[in-house]
Amino acid sequence: MPGLILGIDLCDDYCQIACFDPQIMDAEQVSFARDDENCLIPTVLCKRKKIDQWHIGEEAYSHALCGQGTVVDKLVRLAGKDGKATIEGVTYSAAQLLQHYVKRLIEIPIKKYNNPQIERIVFTLQEENIEVMDTLVKIGDSLGLPREAVHVATHSEAYLYYVISQQKEIWANQTCLFNLTERGLHYYELRTLRGRTPNVVEVSHEVLEEGFSLDILDTESGRKLADRILLSCADRLLSRKIVSTVFLTGRGFEDTEWANESLQFICNKRRVFAGQGLFCRGAAFLAYDYGLPQSAYPYIGICEGRLQSTVSMNVVHEGRMRQLIIAAAGTNWYGARANIELIPDKTDVLELMVTALNGERRMLRVELDELPVRPNKMTRLEVVVSFSQAGSMTVRVFDRGFGDFYPATDKMIRKDFTI
Repeated sequence: MPGLILGIDLCDDYCQIACFDPQIMDAEQVSFARDDENCLIPTVLCKRKKIDQWHIGEEAYSHALCGQGTVVDKLVRLAGKDGKATIEGVTYSAAQLLQHYVKRLIEIPIKKYNNPQIERIVFTLQEENIEVMDTLVKIGDSLGLPREAVHVATHSEAYLYYVISQQKEIWANQTCLFNLTERGLHYYELRTLRGRTPNVVEVSHEVLEEGFSLDILDTESGRKLADRILLSCADRLLSRKIVSTVFLTGRGFEDTEWANESLQFICNKRRVFAGQGLFCRGAAFLAYDYGLPQSAYPYIGICEGRLQSTVSMNVVHEGRMRQLIIAAAGTNWYGARANIELIPDKTDVLELMVTALNGERRMLRVELDELPVRPNKMTRLEVVVSFSQAGSMTVRVFDRGFGDFYPATDKMIRKDFTI
């Protein structure tokens, strides 16, 4: 039986899960209970008193209200600052707590589909945080999943994959997304840059300063104020643009009755979809695509979490000059790591070429003069290229010697670049 292909939207207030079905080529959102239409699962964890039993979501709240356990919340934020929490005199790291939460979370689709196998997971986060991303990869290790089966994406990436998986008329022109949560109001805009081969699909993201707390929706005056704020944002962001579709998601849009005037403006000559699950479904589409030998989407995706330029080298292979692609534009930077073995030929400089989407090129140089001096073509180098964020690249060059003639040394050259 094929394993489950999951997209998990992991936020500080709630999480959502979607499972991709290759039979229908779509992703279905998964609820906590079989008969429950609410697919929002609070990001809270509860440990039962005196026993090693953990609960999540509404179950966690229920046990805590009955005095049967201790609740810990804000798990993503806690992991992002490498925090700790003490429960019954025992101190747990944020990574341990998030691991308990994710393991219980994954049991939901396992039980629903009666399938204990996980083929691939993409976690999507609203904000990039290397501590959280590393923790999620380690959680994948603890689940017995191979490294290539666990990926972390931004909301921008999940939105991109959700949209380009829909019918083309949905995104014939620009599409926009308003995400209203306890963390504020976020705006995403997707547009296709045509005239390039392949076409480039670009997503921009803005945290709107006009955002408001969801608490103001509890009063009539607050709802009117929220409606005016959203209308002002929509007027500023959508006017004078050809927008095919607008998506509304997040807890703030579970009920849209408060947004009468703003929705009248947004819906004028545009398709509008309001609902939950967009990010987790987009992550599930991305998870499926990661498993294919070649991407099903003939586009380069540019957004938060993805490289804006291509990094390459000119090398001689089998007697011919070739361009070796180290990391391509549109690749998720967190997973973009390359290990290359080279033998320098009459050079003491390593040159890498950075090519922007507009074709502009610049050369990055790594001087090799700190390595041992040997006869030409008698040094083998290992070049490791990695990224700490989309615009920061690290190149490390290791001396691997040359067989029994010249043993490897401990020499290593490191160079950090902004690309």
